[in-house]
Amino acid sequence: MRKFVRVLVTAAAVGTLAVAVQSTAAAAPVRPAASDEVLAAMQRDLGLTAAQAATLRGQQDRAVDLDVRLRSSLGADFGGSWFDAAAGRLTVAVTDQARVAEVTKAGAAAKVVRHSAAELDAVRAELDTLSGKASGDGRAKQGVSKLRGLASWRVDQKTNSVVVTAVKGQQASLSALAKFGDAVRVEQTDRAPVRTANYLDGGDAINYGSCSAGFNLRNQNTGQGFLLTAGHCVGAGSTVYGQDGVVLGTTVASFFPSYDDALVRNDNPSYWYQGWWVDTNPSNGGIITVSGHSDAPVGTYLCKSGITTKWTCGYITGKDETVNYSQGAVYGMTRHSACVEPGDSGGANVAALSHWSPEGVTSGAQLYWDGSRYRCAAAVGAGQNVSWYFPIADSLAYYGPAYGVTMW
Repeated sequence: MRKFVRVLVTAAAVGTLAVAVQSTAAAAPVRPAASDEVLAAMQRDLGLTAAQAATLRGQQDRAVDLDVRLRSSLGADFGGSWFDAAAGRLTVAVTDQARVAEVTKAGAAAKVVRHSAAELDAVRAELDTLSGKASGDGRAKQGVSKLRGLASWRVDQKTNSVVVTAVKGQQASLSALAKFGDAVRVEQTDRAPVRTANYLDGGDAINYGSCSAGFNLRNQNTGQGFLLTAGHCVGAGSTVYGQDGVVLGTTVASFFPSYDDALVRNDNPSYWYQGWWVDTNPSNGGIITVSGHSDAPVGTYLCKSGITTKWTCGYITGKDETVNYSQGAVYGMTRHSACVEPGDSGGANVAALSHWSPEGVTSGAQLYWDGSRYRCAAAVGAGQNVSWYFPIADSLAYYGPAYGVTMW
């Protein structure tokens, strides 16, 4: 049985790959700077000036560190947390009024709530079981879902509830939710989640444009390089090709549904050069150098790189969400507001401002048909984007012990 444990780690050095880079020499190729592209994307998608971004960087870094400390110290009284970019401050929910002083003294805003984070996680876990999630910690095959018509469910820290999204026009399994009382809140959508794969609009690609490359990993002992991407993009044992049709290597493990990640071995290291980069304008555009990896709280800014929509930015709007694709549910996903469209699957998502730390690989989104192709919500004037990535912290918790891999 494959053991799966949730962890949060900061590594000394990491690497990402939004596009495999050709190299026939030992030295790294010269890569263009991406500062102008990054700033332009953040101004476009987040409305931030360079000065505002600098201020938020420090505020967000402090909030992420404080979030880790308070989660640990509050224990069973912890009720959730979120970063308020407007105030530049972390808010921490507690179930005991007596813990408010501890939170405020640490530097966060406090809010007293009814349900603890553990209680809400238990509700979400029960819904996951009803959706067919296998018991135990192993990556076992998914069972039959009893939650038809439900698009997703997640713990919403701000409302202190589990938010269940039902698809309009579908007969949803809402009766199973009644017993949870005010711990569950139902919202509706007219868009079922769709995997963002098998549609190519151009840019960096793997497998002839069906998906995007994600993060570089390697075995530090052997030097063997690997690529992390989405599980629905590549099947176990399959051959994966880089952006120009040259073989990258073999998929040594792939999981979808339940999880959405895959590990591809670089069998052609003399051709594909791996490093610490994420491409900000695939293909072969500017790059950022990433470091560490994170599992940042709701409200944190992030940007993603993919072959279709290139470099887009938004912020985290939900954590540990279960997304109920037609092929089966995927658990533990992070929801965000950056634009994601078909072809972006498997691409790199990084926490913006905060040292560009890897967050996860793109899985899917709510999409809209514009008459010629599927688009994200913002592209067709349908409101805020709803997109998901599978957290890299969860991927490393499995692939690290199983294959000896770490960040680059």
